[in-house]
Amino acid sequence: MNTPHRLPDSTACLWMLKKMILIRRFSEYLIPIYPTDVLETPLHLHIGQEAVPVGLCVHLTDSDTISFSHRSHGPALAKGINLQSLMAELYGKITGCSRSRGGSMHLVEPELGMHGSSAIVGGGIALGAGMALAAKLSNADHISVSYFGDGATNSGIFWETLNFSALKEIPLLFVCEHNHWANNMPAHHHMYGDPLLVSKVFMESFQIDGTDVLDVYKGMAQAVGYVKEMKKPAFALCKTLRWMTHLGVSYDETHCPENMRQKSCPIQKLQTIMMSENMIDASGIQHIIAEVDQDILDADTFAKNSPFPSPDSLMEDA
Repeated sequence: MNTPHRLPDSTACLWMLKKMILIRRFSEYLIPIYPTDVLETPLHLHIGQEAVPVGLCVHLTDSDTISFSHRSHGPALAKGINLQSLMAELYGKITGCSRSRGGSMHLVEPELGMHGSSAIVGGGIALGAGMALAAKLSNADHISVSYFGDGATNSGIFWETLNFSALKEIPLLFVCEHNHWANNMPAHHHMYGDPLLVSKVFMESFQIDGTDVLDVYKGMAQAVGYVKEMKKPAFALCKTLRWMTHLGVSYDETHCPENMRQKSCPIQKLQTIMMSENMIDASGIQHIIAEVDQDILDADTFAKNSPFPSPDSLMEDA
């Protein structure tokens, strides 16, 4: 952190800390399970990138919609997806949020503004624009968020949606979680220049330190506030680090070794500041971890005890 922060109140800080710990502990819980093949889905974990969805979603209401990509657990948990239905979906159970039809990359909870995520790179960007256009046409107060990685900026739909959103002046916030990798290709091999520079041609744009939840909190307050007040699109670029390999449960020791992970850890950064401001102590942090771990265990029990879909349910969602 290069500059001092003006801290949010203790309620907001505690909310963000709990959410980041939930995303981290949930992801870490899945690491030993994944190789056993009981999970009926591939996993793209969000470890190390928790600050971006949490610093965003603290400013969103249940009515605000969000579409996201294959790395979906972070934004889904930050937005408030039911933990039990998420876990059940990973197990391929009928009680899952997508009734076993979607797996990790296709999460839904319409009551909280999550109408579906896409495994197609960039596939969720236009979905966000559609929801924003619907909000404009119905004179609704909510906004929409298209949440994607830097690899999606190569897709034609990204550029088309930038143009469409600016042309139609819809309440859409583009959030680019820039972790410097598109699958296994470094950004300088797949990206010409910086998408932030290009986005400024189309709309108001913000650059944010995606490893620091307080910087995300501040930047997203401006970005979300702009979209809600002006009813126009905006673009937020959040540079972060991907601790894991693109797919699966292995840490990327080559490109993000342990010393880099320790230095960039968004949870540790927030804990340090909160402790220095007497917002929390070590026992309070351990209490949060214990509560989160129990919720995850309860969700895992629920998922394991839930039934798989029966053959006669195949056409129920057709």
